Amino acid sequence: MIAEVVVDVLAKQVNRSFDYSIPTHLENILKVGYRVKVLFGKRLVMGFVVLIKESTDFKKELKPIVDIVDVFPPLNEEFIELAKYIADNKFSYYASSLQTMIPTALKIKYQKIVKVINKDLISEESKKIIGNKKELIIDGKSPLELKYLFADVEKGYLGLDTKFKKTRNETLIDYVYVLDEEVSGLSKQGQAVLDYMLEINEAIQKNVLIEESGYSKAVIKTLIDKGVLGVYQKELLHSIDYNVVSKDKVSLTDLQQKAFDSVKLNEAKTYLLHGVTGSGKTEVYMAWIDEVLKLGKTAIMLVPEIALTPQITAIFKSRFGDDVEIMHSRLSTFERYSAWKKIINGDVSIVVGARSAIFAPLKDLGIIIIDEEHEKSYIQENNPKYDAKEIANLRSIKHKCPLILGSATPNVCDYYKALNGEYELITMPNRVNNKSLPECVVADMAKELKQGNKSVFSKALKEELIKCYHNKEQSILFLNRRGYSSFVMCRYCGEVIKCPHCDVSLTYHNYNNTLKCHHCGYEQMNVLSCPNCGSDKIRYVGSGTQKVIEEISNLLPEAKVLRVDLDTTKKKEDYEIAFNKFKNHEADILVGTQMIAKGLDFSDVTLVGVVNADLALHYPSYDATMTAYNLIEQVSGRAGRKDKNGKVIIQTYQPNHFVIESAKRHDYNDFFNREIKLRKMSLMPPFSNVIEIMVVSADANLAHTEAKNMLYAISKVSKDSVILGPAQALPFKLADKFRFTIQVKVLEEAVLEEIKKIYPMYQNNKDVDIIISRM
Repeated sequence: MIAEVVVDVLAKQVNRSFDYSIPTHLENILKVGYRVKVLFGKRLVMGFVVLIKESTDFKKELKPIVDIVDVFPPLNEEFIELAKYIADNKFSYYASSLQTMIPTALKIKYQKIVKVINKDLISEESKKIIGNKKELIIDGKSPLELKYLFADVEKGYLGLDTKFKKTRNETLIDYVYVLDEEVSGLSKQGQAVLDYMLEINEAIQKNVLIEESGYSKAVIKTLIDKGVLGVYQKELLHSIDYNVVSKDKVSLTDLQQKAFDSVKLNEAKTYLLHGVTGSGKTEVYMAWIDEVLKLGKTAIMLVPEIALTPQITAIFKSRFGDDVEIMHSRLSTFERYSAWKKIINGDVSIVVGARSAIFAPLKDLGIIIIDEEHEKSYIQENNPKYDAKEIANLRSIKHKCPLILGSATPNVCDYYKALNGEYELITMPNRVNNKSLPECVVADMAKELKQGNKSVFSKALKEELIKCYHNKEQSILFLNRRGYSSFVMCRYCGEVIKCPHCDVSLTYHNYNNTLKCHHCGYEQMNVLSCPNCGSDKIRYVGSGTQKVIEEISNLLPEAKVLRVDLDTTKKKEDYEIAFNKFKNHEADILVGTQMIAKGLDFSDVTLVGVVNADLALHYPSYDATMTAYNLIEQVSGRAGRKDKNGKVIIQTYQPNHFVIESAKRHDYNDFFNREIKLRKMSLMPPFSNVIEIMVVSADANLAHTEAKNMLYAISKVSKDSVILGPAQALPFKLADKFRFTIQVKVLEEAVLEEIKKIYPMYQNNKDVDIIISRM
């Protein structure tokens, strides 16, 4: 028997499968989806079995598979097909795409064992190997010993299993997290570790990080010593308190029931559930899952960020109990491993988690639900790139089950598809019990300034904050920026203090009087005089969370204020502590960035202030207006969710902008109609497939030359596609490297195929990096 193996070596020359012979003792054990150890050249490497066949076209003698890594295949044909799709369509290697399918739990150290099922029937050879033991670790056993043992496994007298390998009996374990998002001058290994940490976006056990990254303890220690990674200790827990309160199934409202009845189970179809904030979408999700479980099938529920998982967890655990497995960072290594075994063994029917949970190996999927489907966190930006919504669609087709995309502010492309019949649109336009959406008031900050108000807060927001506090109600203040001020400027000559490594301004942080680059992590003490002209006329421009808190203390010195942003929530536990404090009314005002804009449900919140609605409007991205509308509408939805009426103050210098006007009226359809006209005129998605190629090098001239070469190659095969660039990226200089972009509005397959050829050409280039992204 022959196995086709994709070796875990990332190079364009080996981006395919290779034939290996299957040793006799593994012939009836090895299946598609197993990880194996094989000789590749003179190196022993890991590979993935993607096909088993009878013969090979290879003329020479095949090398045999050395050993199996797993006792259960962590991949099946479905996931192998998904990995091939990612490799072919997302500009990545087949091997790295297969690695994406492997759960974190299997990247830890575990042992392969055989368990005695019927001692009287096992062979004499196996009895000699096992002795009087009930189970035996088989790692390191000779091929001959494995041959005897596996023969009895085939007959059912022995059972194969895995056992978690504990290295130390310790109650405290080290966790690492990212302190600075990037730092210039890192080694290649250090940058690889940092890239991995940024991709998973959560704290992780240090020993798991070492195992998964493949680099030594010394590399991790260097990153910790440099302040790139932080470390803390956490008690090893084997059970997690989700604050679950038993909750009976509730009756659906007429609107919820109508939405529930719209979905046909046992049919591969995508539905877009457009429900306003507070309309009870989660209750409908659970009703669908209830129905799926009755059919003996399983369900996946995705949430946009790990930070939302504790709330969703409590709700789902209260309804479904132990039939739910949660995939998130609060699990210890042992718990991650146990969770995977529960899923693979069919012991749970529901998986709730963030992006990567779409790869949960559930059998007989009956429904896939993606909540807050508009969120960009469903797209993995680091290689191998993938879009969880795309993967969900492929799994929906494979399992002939519905895919539900839910949001109060749907992605414009998805809403366009729903209106044009590609998806089925389900609407829930009212809150539960017909409670009204919060009243929105727009504060024109230009007028406020002319009237002498130089405060961060408009007159209306000040009045409402005071009123809310005296009524013993809670407020949320949202702004799209952290730190004290956005940048520092000399009022005499106009000089802005910039990062020496990046083409961006430094952000002022009041708590330690420093200027910091939020791109590369560079930090310096605040300046007292202008480095350009020597003037002491230094001005702080813009408002960060710290400055907002300072203004609150002047306005309401007795109020308790809670700050939630990336600077105050380095660990996920920090977010949960803050969430519970505010929920328990241990704070009167919550100040934060995007983290607080969605998913939170607090009964006492009656006021939401959007401190500066303009910041998101002018981000250099074609979908900036969509992002701005989503943020404003989502954070507005935190007000007045229970018995009390809510109010929203939107502060802006552009009160007549269509995003502000639509958000004021909670009118998504008005926003969509204006936005889709703009996209049609500019030929942006959904009217084209937009791909951005970023060329990066420490040599600006080299980067520009390579970008022009790419542009020429693409232009040769293009007839109708629109190709823009190369242009300087924003920021142009980042971490001492220069960046040029080419934007391609792809309208023909030949252009897409040409772009696919570009990616592998630069994988081993030390002087030029390329990043290819679908927009």
